[in-house]
Amino acid sequence: MGNQIVCSNCLSNADASLAACPYCGQSFANTNPAGTLPVNTLLAERYTIGRVLSLDGEGILYAAVDNDAVRRVVVKEYVPVTICAARSRDGSVIPRQGREVLFKTTRLDFIDLYRSLVTLGHTEGLTQVLDLVEANNTAYAVREPDDGVPLHTYLEQREQPLTPEEALLLLRPVSDGVAAMHRMGLLHRGISPETVYITKAGTARLSGYATLGLRTADSELKSQVFDGYAAPEQYAVAEFDGKYTDIYGLGALFYRVLTDRTPVPSNLRRMNDTMPTAHALNSEIPGFASAAIARAMRLIPAERMQTVPELIAALTTPEKDEGGFRLTPRQWKFIAIGAVGLALVAGVSIWAILSASGRGESSSESVFSSSMASSSVSASLSESEPDSVTQTFTVPSFVGKKYAEVAADAKYTQYVGFLQEHEFNNDYAVGEIIRQSHPQGTQVATGTVITLTVSDGPETAVMPKVIGSLRADAEAALSALRIRYTTVEIVNEGMYIEGTVVKCSTDEGTAVVVDNPEQKEWVMLYVAGPEPAVSEPTPPASSSTSGLTPVEPNPAPDGEGSPGGEPGTPENTPDNSAPEG
Repeated sequence: MGNQIVCSNCLSNADASLAACPYCGQSFANTNPAGTLPVNTLLAERYTIGRVLSLDGEGILYAAVDNDAVRRVVVKEYVPVTICAARSRDGSVIPRQGREVLFKTTRLDFIDLYRSLVTLGHTEGLTQVLDLVEANNTAYAVREPDDGVPLHTYLEQREQPLTPEEALLLLRPVSDGVAAMHRMGLLHRGISPETVYITKAGTARLSGYATLGLRTADSELKSQVFDGYAAPEQYAVAEFDGKYTDIYGLGALFYRVLTDRTPVPSNLRRMNDTMPTAHALNSEIPGFASAAIARAMRLIPAERMQTVPELIAALTTPEKDEGGFRLTPRQWKFIAIGAVGLALVAGVSIWAILSASGRGESSSESVFSSSMASSSVSASLSESEPDSVTQTFTVPSFVGKKYAEVAADAKYTQYVGFLQEHEFNNDYAVGEIIRQSHPQGTQVATGTVITLTVSDGPETAVMPKVIGSLRADAEAALSALRIRYTTVEIVNEGMYIEGTVVKCSTDEGTAVVVDNPEQKEWVMLYVAGPEPAVSEPTPPASSSTSGLTPVEPNPAPDGEGSPGGEPGTPENTPDNSAPEG
């Protein structure tokens, strides 16, 4: 009896050696292209491989069946076309000559990504990754099928843009799913109408997971970048990505569903940014929502929104000016420089006029007196009518409060505006304010913008696979992720290769807080010590031997003599001197 598979048509158990399913008649003939796994291949004794669905620069996507759960799944096999050459008869993937190391490192990236997604589990708004299999000299990611139609098909069938309320209702789960990935230290990098699917129930789910190589132009892989939705840093391998990369994609997604227009590709915007605002294309979009999308799609990452909660808050909360207009730090800098320059020019002009009139002193006194009088009137007005005219605002302490609550509180927002910055922090929960640009008790003019630094919580990294790795490789991987660790050498009784990690205190795929000086429990790496020495037994003394001490042909290393001997004793210390004469 051959391997038991599950028929992809009727989900019945059947023998793989048969020509067709005995229950529904479905043919078992292989129709997959050469170089891919044949139809009805049994993977990991659990998954029946079906037809090829698609190929990209990272690998091959197969329809499949989970034999244990008896349900349909999708399997992605890591086979990068630019790195791999062929497949052996047993199904093993063979890298190109000279590309073996690159194949190994990029395969590890694939494994790390999907193992972390398996750990993430079921998350609303995300297609769930169910399993990761390592076989055939490569790796396979098993996930739920893409239910429904791609978002771009849904929008084409609708033939009109979504209202702001409909857009938030539809895409909020996707945004929450991206936020969940970010909390795990993961990035998607491929948010677009092609990777978001609208299910039969009318809900949206994000799919299309991929490694950095596939989502970066000109990388070692044959890249797949979605123009209009990819952030500008994805067009150059030398630039760094971050959470803000996915924020650009989400902003572009909202732009598309609200305007029915594909955004101008960010690499073209860098040369000449002529992309109209969302409000300019659809006047039904509120000004504050249009401004929020514009901030999410700024070309410079530092000037872009940094987190998903920040984007959702800006899309759902009208700002005081109803236009949501905010200047970038660079623009504030230029304005400040210009203001100082204008003040200097004005001062020099006034001095020149007064000097030329010959009444500089009296005029100065007159101007000074007038200024004092105006100040007195203002002060008198403030004292007599403090409720009707508000000149200044006394800054309270915002530290420790939730930013969302402060930004929505009218007792603050009617006097001052807020600009938020984000950073990781071990002492404050996510969303809590760490510090403020204006200290408590400061008197500021009405309309002043106060910058509040908001905590993103502790920075975390996903624990990589270290068991089975050499100590140096494991330490390098943890150091690169800034995970604090310590190593313990264990006694090796010959079961392990010396210097390999045989146990770890932290499970692979666990979210670990990084760079925390107060972290009490570090990651413990248990490393196999030296292998036990194998020594030749000492021949017994013979009465017929001469008085010369026999020399062992293969002496053991110093301190590793026969069992029971003490280091340094004659029977454990090899005599390497040759006999005379």
